[in-house]
Amino acid sequence: MAIGDHLREYREKLDITQIEAAKLLGIDHSALSKYEKGDLGISIELLLKIKEKYKIPDDQFLFMLQDKRYKSEDSIIEARESKARYIETFQDEYVNEVIHLKEYRDFTMDIVNFAETDKERRKYIINRLKKD
Repeated sequence: MAIGDHLREYREKLDITQIEAAKLLGIDHSALSKYEKGDLGISIELLLKIKEKYKIPDDQFLFMLQDKRYKSEDSIIEARESKARYIETFQDEYVNEVIHLKEYRDFTMDIVNFAETDKERRKYIINRLKKD
């Protein structure tokens, strides 16, 4: 398994799309796709940025670089913790930039009050974005 495969697997474990990840990394999503497929070499600088933005722990990152599968004692808990680290960082970097806007808070409350499931929330968000 190449480094690109490891990075794709980790990104998917975080439950983020290639488009979201590419925006986070400041690159085009087609380039990210090529990196993950192994069609394009990844620079050291980008690898370090991915490690930082995805919040990959040092030990896991070393396993990825060595093309080894990381074995945690409880992969389900480890995946939840990885996603929680990512979400916390995302909130700190992005949500804090817009939370002071009344429109953001209104939109967020509408989403939560309108729908009970993630599927309904996604549908609401997509429809609302199409209107704007």
